[in-house]
This record gives sequence, C-alpha cells and structure tokens, in this order.
Amino acid sequence: MARFLVVTDTPGIKQFVFGTDALAEVRGASALLDRLNREDTADCLGQSPQVHITTVFANGGTGQFIVEAPDRRQVEEALDRLAAYYRQETGGEMWPLAGVAEWPETADYRTAVRMAYEHLHLLRNWGSCRLSIPTFPLVLECQSTSHLPAVGVYRWSGEQLLLSQASQCKRNESRRARRGILWSGWMAFLDESLGSQGQFYESADDLRPSTTVDIGDYAQRRGYIGLIYADGNAMGRLVQELNSPEVCQAFSELVDSSVRDACYEALSVVCELEIREVRNALQTGDHPRPLPADILLLGGDDLLVLLPAERALDFALNATAAFERLTRERQAQLPEAARRFFAERGLADRGLTISCGVALGPANYPFYLLRDLAEELLQSAKRGGSVDPQRTDYWAPSYIDFHQLAGSVSQDLSLIRQEDYRTDSDHPRTLRPYRRDHLEQLRQAALRLQQAKIPRSKLHDLFEAALEPRWFLAQTRCRELFGRLREDNSHHERRGLWEALRTVRQPIDLFSYPWLKNGQRSPTALADLVEAHDLFSDTNRSNWCAGEDA
Repeated sequence: MARFLVVTDTPGIKQFVFGTDALAEVRGASALLDRLNREDTADCLGQSPQVHITTVFANGGTGQFIVEAPDRRQVEEALDRLAAYYRQETGGEMWPLAGVAEWPETADYRTAVRMAYEHLHLLRNWGSCRLSIPTFPLVLECQSTSHLPAVGVYRWSGEQLLLSQASQCKRNESRRARRGILWSGWMAFLDESLGSQGQFYESADDLRPSTTVDIGDYAQRRGYIGLIYADGNAMGRLVQELNSPEVCQAFSELVDSSVRDACYEALSVVCELEIREVRNALQTGDHPRPLPADILLLGGDDLLVLLPAERALDFALNATAAFERLTRERQAQLPEAARRFFAERGLADRGLTISCGVALGPANYPFYLLRDLAEELLQSAKRGGSVDPQRTDYWAPSYIDFHQLAGSVSQDLSLIRQEDYRTDSDHPRTLRPYRRDHLEQLRQAALRLQQAKIPRSKLHDLFEAALEPRWFLAQTRCRELFGRLREDNSHHERRGLWEALRTVRQPIDLFSYPWLKNGQRSPTALADLVEAHDLFSDTNRSNWCAGEDA
C-alpha cells in the first residue's frame, strides 16, 4: 500500500452561498457545504475497500486527508467520485479540487503538504474560468440565481417559485434545522449552559428567524441589521509551519471549536433578554418568539452572523475576546508537540485572534451588497492589525471596522473613507479601524453620550460639521456647535460630549477640540462617536451567567 497526502478546497463558496438575497438559500447553502465538507467528504473518499482514509481536518470548505491505497489511480478515482457527489448535491454548481502528493514513510510531512498544495494551486488555475451552463435558446431564469435556468416550480411558504436545481438543493437543506453545527449548535449550547434539558434544541425551527426583516424588527432603529464577518489573524503563516499531522489536527480543532464557542458565547450575551423570555415561554408551554439572530457561516476560522444593528458591535467585542481567551486556555489540553509549536511562536500566553468587519444597513438592502461591504471592512480591520506596533510574525491584535450605510451613492469603502472621512489628509475624520480595546473605549464613550441626552438634531449637526471637507471650517463649526450645547443644573450636554471624546483613545484640550493631539496627523473621533451613539445599547450588555435562573 502506498501513502498519499490529499488536500481539498471548494472554489466559489462565497458565490454559491451568497449569490442570492433569499435568507433560506443562504443558510441552506452554508449548511449544505458544511455537511459535505465535515461529514460526507471522508465517507465518499473511503467507499472503496482498497482505500483507507485518515482525516487530519475537514472544516471551512477545506480538508486534509492521509490516504492509503494500492496506487495513485485508486486515489484519483475516489476524488472523481467525490466531485460527482458534490455536483449531485449542489445542483451542478460546486465541486471540490484536490491536490495529491505521495508521502513515503521516509519523506518529510511539510514537504508532502507543500507538494500537495502546489498540485492544488495548479488545478485551481486550470479551473479558474466558470463553466458555461448549456441551455436552450428560450429558457426561464431561476428567480433566485438568474444566471441559472429554472428546472421547475418549487413550493415554499405558500409561494410557487421557478427555481434552478441548485436553489432547490439549498432550500431543501435549509429545512433540516438540526443538521450540522450552525443554528442547532447554538441551541445545544444554550441547553447545556442553562440546563434546559433539550428544550432549545427541540424548538430550533421555531426559534430561528425566517427573514432578515424579522431580525431588523428587533432593532431600536426598526428595520436595521448588522452583518458581522470575522476571520482569523496570521492563520496563513501558522498553517505553513505546521510540522506534523498531529499538530495540524490539533491546530485545526483548536481554531474550529474556539471560533464556534466564541460565536455561541457572544450571541448568548447580546441576545440575553430574548433567551430568558424564550426559556420562560418554554417552561410555561407558551409559543416563544424567534431569537433576533442568525448564523450564516461558521467553520474553520470564518464566521458570518446577522443581528439587530445596535447589537452587532457588542457581538464583535465579545466574540473577539472569547476567541482569544478560549484558544489560550485550551492549549493546555493539546498534545505536547502542539503545545511546543505554540510556545515556540510566542502564543502560549496570548492565544490566537480574529478580526471583524461589521456592515450596518436596512434589512431589505440587497444582501450580497451588504456582504461585500462586510468583507471590505474585514480586510480593513486585518490591515489595521498588520501594522499595529504590538504585532509579531505569528500574532496580531483583534481589530474591528464598521460602517453604517447612509444612502451614499458609492459603495466602495475606500472611496467613502477618502472622500467623506478624509483618511488621506492630515486631519482624518475617523479612527477606524479600531483595535478591540479602543473600540471598548468608544463603546464607553457612546454610553456617556447617551446619558447626556443631546437632541438628535444637534448630534446630526455635529456629525455633518466633523465631515466638513475644509479642516479649518470643520473645526470652527464644531466649536460653534459645542458652544450651543446646554450646560446647567438640569442639562449636561456640553460636559457629556467633552467627557465622551476624552474617553476615546487620547485626551483633547480646548485648543485642539475636536481633534486629538497625535503628532503631525491629528484625527478626530467625533464622527465615530456620533455614529456609535445608536450602535451600542447598555440593555444588551451584561455578565451573562449560563446557569443563572431567569
């Protein structure tokens, strides 16, 4: 028997999952790919009695397997069988690519991994062009994914929809609420934490919102949602240096389990009030309202979550802190070789980190555009971490960037930041992206500003003044508006704004207001602070105690 190392990838995941605005298809596609990746890939590869499969890891759309087979032909036949199975399950839209490298007993593991990935990259380059879909001259388009032909009428929630085979596969998978680790995983986490004896898990279908509008209805600014996109920092560098299958497996399980549990912990904090209401309803036999959240992607080091707008940044703060804590604490349970791997790279006392992009907008806004914005914000956050003074070769602090859609014609984040927030000038109108501890300061500042009870009209004027393109005019206007704020025994608007600005990052004085004293480049947090005023809610932030009675 020969030994091979196989690495798999699933190109086009984002287009498959997020190529539609229908929430049912988004969550169905995510759950479908999660099942195919985690459960079915190894089973499909090992169908032949002549092929023996050992899974190193399989999550996040990727995988690594040790395959023992008589020869390479048997391995390639198994991979062809896997590709056919993926096409069948996804309506012909998805198929995995696999890089194969021989791994003799005397060969180095990292060399075999490198050769397998080189083969994978070659296949990816060959298959980078999208295959054309053969159709007749006259066809009906799929109502969800217009680039595909409809294959029939599909009944969904009282509607009759013309859908492609791929869209039907996604919707069928979305009905299986208890499959995989997405929504049902959180329900099981709540049952275990609250000691509710499976009540949340059994009610999983009823507790999951049907549409983004359902989530937006919970927002203080009714109809607004937040999409949080998270991804690991410095993971690529670490993956390249994994030096054995055991270390690779331990690393993958540590990251995957920690991002999952960090997501569940953070959701439990920001949805605490609704969780308590659901628990009370289940105990009394009443019908509970759905929870105001949805998990759209969860695997590897990736995370995509929907929440009411004012809970999104709180979730990002909780999730980034929980992930770093969990990866630090769980290293003690890893095999010796894995603990040594982390220690040699200065991670034993730090843990790993993730960064987040948070896009906020109307619930009926085209979902794929909101997702694209969240991805841009995530990349901005990761760039912030890459230049942070605390970074190392294997570690970067968690950064979070956010943007609230306000009717801007351009959806290009870099253009918005340059034209509206003057990020290329000596007086930027934003401090974004924020390191996690700095965003916590912004949160505290926003709560101070809420306590000052400044009228919304005055907050709007302050925001517009901060974004005035001409710096001297912006400063003059901001000072004029500051002087108009009320300050007496009953009103503390001026003091509230002053103290809120002082809470953010660095002190200011009367001569620099509202710009921070920061060397040659002096930014202002005024616009960020006014935006954050409605993006944090003290009622959704508490020390959530899993075992505490409602």
